[in-house]
Amino acid sequence: MNRTFFLIFSFILFLISSCQDPQEGGKESGELESSQTVRLCPDNSRYLEYQGKPVILITSAEHYGAVVNLNFDYKLYLSTLGKEGFNYTRIFTGTYIEPVDNIFRIQNNTLAPLPGRYLAPWIRENGIYDLERFNPDYFTRLKDFIKEAEKQKVVVEVTLFTSIYVEDSWKLCPFNSINNSNHVGDIPFQRVNTLYNGELKQYQEQYIRKVVSELNDFDNIFFEIQNEPWSDNGSLAAYVNQEDDIDFSRPWQKKVELANGVAYEWQEWVVRVIRDEESKLPKNHLIAQNISNFQYDVKQLPYGVSIINFHYALPGAVRMNLDLGGLVGLDETGFMPHEDHLFINQAWRFILSGGGMYNNLDYSFVSAYEAGDWPIPESNPGWGGPGFRKKLSFLVETMKQVPFHEMEFSDAILESVSPGIRQYGLQKSGEIYLVFIEQFDGAALVPKVPSSGYIVTWINVETGEKLTDSLTLGNGISLNSPFAGSEVAILIKKSAQIQLNP
Repeated sequence: MNRTFFLIFSFILFLISSCQDPQEGGKESGELESSQTVRLCPDNSRYLEYQGKPVILITSAEHYGAVVNLNFDYKLYLSTLGKEGFNYTRIFTGTYIEPVDNIFRIQNNTLAPLPGRYLAPWIRENGIYDLERFNPDYFTRLKDFIKEAEKQKVVVEVTLFTSIYVEDSWKLCPFNSINNSNHVGDIPFQRVNTLYNGELKQYQEQYIRKVVSELNDFDNIFFEIQNEPWSDNGSLAAYVNQEDDIDFSRPWQKKVELANGVAYEWQEWVVRVIRDEESKLPKNHLIAQNISNFQYDVKQLPYGVSIINFHYALPGAVRMNLDLGGLVGLDETGFMPHEDHLFINQAWRFILSGGGMYNNLDYSFVSAYEAGDWPIPESNPGWGGPGFRKKLSFLVETMKQVPFHEMEFSDAILESVSPGIRQYGLQKSGEIYLVFIEQFDGAALVPKVPSSGYIVTWINVETGEKLTDSLTLGNGISLNSPFAGSEVAILIKKSAQIQLNP
């Protein structure tokens, strides 16, 4: 192993494993939130609780510009999510926008407002931002967005910062010295989200404290520190997807990259600022940290963090971290071919592995099409639309039928003679089982359950069709699928009404 890489990687692992500090401010992550505020579920910290009830967050949502883009009708957007049964959205808070001519081949990008339609958190006069003066219109819109989300029972992930990626985006940023009157930010964009950003740090702190204090009254939020921190300051941790050049055709889709030590140090500082500000306020909110693409074994929750987020996550992201003590989320999808089943299967895999949050990045939500019915062009690096969301809603409906917070992951609920079958399942042993099956060829399945009577429901994940029967299972009794196709789900519930055959 390269010595330089080994030292960097060891330092990252040290930061992750050592940055929890229970004595800091006398607070433990997730302990002091009210029962109405989004918090870790007291019965199972892999899930959230909201308004006193366990909840899984599942959505297909817009590209994070709903607040900062004045052309976007967020009320119609949020009502669409609510009507379609989704309960989660993610927003960027104004420290970053993208150029209209785009950097990721995204057409009609909500995060790329047209000239004059970017609502920034700071006052702008004569084309220059004053980082000492916050824009009241921005905070009015931000709070109204979250209030409207609350009406729809939608939880909002409030992402404070993001990697900047390219110079064309940096040129638009209020933190860039060419755009502010405070003479800060005359640095490469890779140093913005580090402690080596000069006097910019004090304005970042003012901004964090302002957003945190303005939003403290809300129950339906949690904060995310930074989107994709490895993009500005990263290190290679592993290789993945090596055998799949169809769904994962790009070079970066073959790698797991982590934020480096400089980036982790700054992220911990952000957490400490949030925690310090909320120590003076009535409510405490959860904090999420974006770890990597695909999967990574985190070992221990970073200081003050209750949610670890992955992008384009594989089931391993959850399975590696089942005992972490916090929620594992997939809060961004994309960059696969435009085929419903790829994203639908991804959602079922992740949630049925024990994940607590899934967000499909849905490019059908754009300005003038806030009901999510814009035809997505082939160039856009993600998928969505009304038909897709209908299919995703079948997962939402299914999860409402099970006590997921009382269940544990298992990949061995069913036995099959078919060698290629893949299964992802949650179980409360002896009582209830939910399994998603991929590459299913119709072979008989033997549930590994105690002998008893059960209600068995087969679910077609593409159409939502369900077929239910009352059966005696156990002792090698097999099931045969009523559906053709390669992906199905099975819900097995013990029934007190069905007696075992003598």
